[in-house]
Amino acid sequence: MKSVDDSLDMKKTLENIHPDIIHIHGSIKWNITNDFRIVISPHGENINRDAYVVIARSEMERKKLSETYERLEVVRNPFLTKTTTNDACCNQLEAIYRKVIDSDVFPLMDSNTIQMMHAMLKAGITGDARWVQLEEFHPVDWHKLHIYAHYQGISDIIRFGATVLDLQEPTSQVINSYLPPHYNEPIPLERHDATSIITKIIEGDVALLRFVELDIALRRGDIDEESFLHDLKELHFDTYLPSILQILKETTWLDEGFMPCLPQNNKYTNKLRTLMANYLRI
Repeated sequence: MKSVDDSLDMKKTLENIHPDIIHIHGSIKWNITNDFRIVISPHGENINRDAYVVIARSEMERKKLSETYERLEVVRNPFLTKTTTNDACCNQLEAIYRKVIDSDVFPLMDSNTIQMMHAMLKAGITGDARWVQLEEFHPVDWHKLHIYAHYQGISDIIRFGATVLDLQEPTSQVINSYLPPHYNEPIPLERHDATSIITKIIEGDVALLRFVELDIALRRGDIDEESFLHDLKELHFDTYLPSILQILKETTWLDEGFMPCLPQNNKYTNKLRTLMANYLRI
């Protein structure tokens, strides 16, 4: 924890540290980039910047702020009212900070955890550790991985993959995160043929669950690649397939031997990456 009183102190402080959260009190116009997760307590003043969450002092203030902001919390000030205490106020703020950090966790995940997630996905899909080619297993930030897997709809696959790789997975804790307004909980598709799954992805359903389902569909021995490619061409989806396969190569580590064509890294691939990155972004 570190506090500053003016924009100059803020600038100097940010040259030396990169805080998890910046909590602004009042309407001071500090030049802070969106790289930081901003929490604002307006204290009755007008605020004119985006925030991860805005904290009101009362239900009345929350109602007024709800006309502008989506994510609102109420924390009563113990200096202004006897309906709360210092301890209660601190506990509420700590819970809000934790919720902020437990939201959109992928950008906060370290490279080792991300690599191990891919390994667990492949192990969970294939059910065989021999398919996973890793020189060594790395430490895993299980808390962030559990959160990410939950909101991406892949918790069962991750759990099974961890078992296949003989990883000691701790019990997951209660998950409480802020979610973007466009978020929809991923639900397994009733139709598991590759064409139906690709159609959903092209329509914008880019939850990681869809790519796991597609990986499973492409690994099935009964898939008729010629008929599959013909169906995609009839739907004018054939040009999207190489990009989708590239995403599978990067996320579920699908082997090219199961790919109906070669993967490609192009504009549509970048679009898919952006859509996936924004899936849980606040």
